[in-house]
Amino acid sequence: MNMSQKTQNTPSKQIVLMALIYIFFSNAIPFVKDIIEGDSLMHLLHEGVIAFLCVIAIYIVWREIMINSRYTQDLQQDLQQANKDRKTYSKQIKIFKNELFKVLEIQFKGWSLSKSEQEVALLLLKGLSLEEISQIRGTKEKTIRQQASTIYQKSNLKGRHELSAYFLEDLF
Repeated sequence: MNMSQKTQNTPSKQIVLMALIYIFFSNAIPFVKDIIEGDSLMHLLHEGVIAFLCVIAIYIVWREIMINSRYTQDLQQDLQQANKDRKTYSKQIKIFKNELFKVLEIQFKGWSLSKSEQEVALLLLKGLSLEEISQIRGTKEKTIRQQASTIYQKSNLKGRHELSAYFLEDLF
């Protein structure tokens, strides 16, 4: 069963179940009456088979509804757990992010980067291209290229890859 089949506890299944129960009782009551009255064996066999098949169909549909109900409950519990985990993860990420920014800020100041250079360095660490950084900052790409060059000189690093490695190397 795929996911959409397992979770389809639509009213149509419940309507089918009610219809089957109705057919069963519509057939079972006359069947009992016919037994009491002593109707022909063929007629009793016909009504008995209908009643028996209705019972089987009722069981199958009821079982399907119950399985889908449990599956839906399991999915809801999984979703609640995933949301709880996401909230916990988000809180942890926020804490780690704040700590990382503190470390970056301290190091950027240690390298004597200007406020503008610090912003460019942060965008470089995020992986943005020089063109993207120039668009974000509303400056020419040449200006960003010069600021990046100054950042690498002040930090004594050769380029973007060393800048990233400087901060990420000890994390792994």
